[in-house]
Amino acid sequence: MTDYQLVATDLDGTLTTTQKQITPHTQQVLLRSQQMGARLALVSGRPINGIASLAKQLQMDRFGGCIISFNGAKISSCSTGETLYERSLPQNVLPQLCGLNKKYRLTSMIYSPDTIITETGNNRYVLFDGRINHMAIEEVPDLMQRIDFPVHKFLFAGDPPYLEKLEPDIRSQFPSCSIYRSDPYYLEVMPSNVDKAQALSALLGWLHLTRQSLLACGDGFNDVSMVRFAGMGVAMENAQPEVKAAAKFVTRSNDEDGVAYAVQKFILHEV
Repeated sequence: MTDYQLVATDLDGTLTTTQKQITPHTQQVLLRSQQMGARLALVSGRPINGIASLAKQLQMDRFGGCIISFNGAKISSCSTGETLYERSLPQNVLPQLCGLNKKYRLTSMIYSPDTIITETGNNRYVLFDGRINHMAIEEVPDLMQRIDFPVHKFLFAGDPPYLEKLEPDIRSQFPSCSIYRSDPYYLEVMPSNVDKAQALSALLGWLHLTRQSLLACGDGFNDVSMVRFAGMGVAMENAQPEVKAAAKFVTRSNDEDGVAYAVQKFILHEV
C-alpha cells in the first residue's frame, strides 16, 4: 500500500491537456495507481455531467473513486452513484444573484441535473460550457422562476476585463458566499465555506484517512486550498504563482503528463 492513499486532481489545466483530453500515458499511470490501492478523486468546478466521462475512462467505479463537483459543493461515489456530501446556496440569495444579470448586463448559468439553464442561450460562454460539460442548454425567460432544485453553483460569464472590474462589487454584495474566478471569463458563486479542501476533508473522514495520505494536484486559484491542505500538494508547471507557492512539489505541465509524473514519483516510485 502506498503512503498516499487518495489522489485528488483538478481537471482543466491539470489532469486534461489543452484539448481537454486525458492522454493514454496518464490514463495508464492512474489505472496502475488504483490497482496498487490508491483511490482517485476528480475535483472540479464542473457539474457531475462534465466529469462522469473522465471518471469512466479511468474506471473509477471499479476502484471506489469519487467525483467532487461544483468546486467542492457535492461529493458522489463512482461505484454507487450515492451522494456523500452536498451543499447548496441559500434560497434568500438567489433572487439577488439573478437580478445582477440586468444590473450588470451579465450572462449567468445554473445547473439542473440534466441541463445548463440560462436566459442567454446563444452566448458564446454558455455554448462553450455546454460543450465542455456535455450538457444541453435550456434557455428560459426568467432564471429565478425556473429554480425549483438545490443550486450548488451560480456562474457569471463575461469578458475578462469586465468581470475583473465587477468582481469586488459582487463580492461585497454576497459576503456569506464563496466566490471564485475559475477562468478569466467565469465568476463562480458558491455556498459559504465551500472549497476543494473542505470537500476533501469530508471525503477523507468518510474513507477513514488523514490529510497526510492525500496527494492533490492543481493549477488554478480554486486549487490553492486543496494543494495547501494535502500531505503532498502538487502544482502544475503551468499553475498560477499562488498555487506553486502553496505546493510542496511542482510537476510538469498539463500538456506534459504532469499528474502522471507526480503519481509515478510519489506513489509508483518509478521516477
